[in-house]
Amino acid sequence: MDGRTDGTAMSTDPLLERLLELFREVGPDHRIPSERELSESWGVSRTALRSRMRMLEAVGALERRGAAGSFVRVMAPSDVAAALTIGLSGSELSAPEAFEPVRVALEREAAKLATEKMSPVPIAYVEEAVLRMEATEDADELHRADLDFHRALFVASGDPALIFFSEAVADLIAASVDERGRRMAQLTSDLDEIRKIHRGILEAVKSRDPVTAMAAVDDHFDSIRHIRARMEPALE
Repeated sequence: MDGRTDGTAMSTDPLLERLLELFREVGPDHRIPSERELSESWGVSRTALRSRMRMLEAVGALERRGAAGSFVRVMAPSDVAAALTIGLSGSELSAPEAFEPVRVALEREAAKLATEKMSPVPIAYVEEAVLRMEATEDADELHRADLDFHRALFVASGDPALIFFSEAVADLIAASVDERGRRMAQLTSDLDEIRKIHRGILEAVKSRDPVTAMAAVDDHFDSIRHIRARMEPALE
């Protein structure tokens, strides 16, 4: 087996999948066998193996430590964010509206888990963001509070994987909120609607009903789509 060298996606690259499985087996901050050892034991060319290892090193999953060898690296959200940015830069998902279905799925799950976790401090940060939105008439401050609301909602989920991924795609979430803000900043009625739908998510989470919380997130994005549709003729 020599793997694929034609740019095929990671999930269909047998050699890359084998390396990732090795990473899972040895765990973060542990050394993996050398290229020579792996190529001999797996029966693959060192050239093919080296190209995959360089790819993994480039995205921050592998660290070469000179004579000590290569180690599986503990990846921070910023590492994943960099890899995602590179991967998405030329894709349709780089556009805020195209990324929206991913946001919906992530935030529905965050709201659901937040109702189950109900940690007082993270919920307090969610509420503090809503209160800031309700207290200001300044579009920029409302925008900042909007971003803080969504960050706090992910933290309130208490799920490490969800929090990690939300941090990794934070720039995409911010771009989505930025795009919305530019469209709505001129209309007081739309700003009032933004306040209302965020308050709705907060109250749904506090009700401890996961179904209601997920429905509130759906209502949030439905309202955004309706506002966007009303704005389209004015922007043409």
